[in-house]
Amino acid sequence: MKKKIYIGMIVLILLLASYSGYYYSQNRYVEFRPVIAKEYDRQIIFFDNDLYKFAEPNEVPPNYYKHLKWVLDRCHVDYLEENGIIYVQNKRFNDMNLMWNYTTRATSSEFFKLEREMDSTNLIYEKEYVDSQKKIMESSLIEIKEDSIKRATFSK
Repeated sequence: MKKKIYIGMIVLILLLASYSGYYYSQNRYVEFRPVIAKEYDRQIIFFDNDLYKFAEPNEVPPNYYKHLKWVLDRCHVDYLEENGIIYVQNKRFNDMNLMWNYTTRATSSEFFKLEREMDSTNLIYEKEYVDSQKKIMESSLIEIKEDSIKRATFSK
């Protein structure tokens, strides 16, 4: 009986240790390295990550990391910045397609133009919404004041 309990405890400890190791490896922060598409060379591709490679420093523009911070903020990605180096969680870094997407956005002037247009459009709609909410609140306040005045006159 004790032997079964010990074996069960050992299995439980091993499962917890493997899960905590996996959790740590996925959530630790690693340096973000720019990703670009590989040149096509008729190889058999088994994984999607085989389509991409890490960019050399001369293959990205000098203001890349400044733009990358903006892109990561817009995509709601958690990142850390230390000494000008951006660190992302390993679970995101393992997806080369996603990293290529962020790299492409950070180097694309067309993306920034579209985002600027969307921001200006959203600001117009947001201002209209805020104005309509202000009108509703003002009319509610006026009604409340009128009701309180009526109550004050009736109570006298």
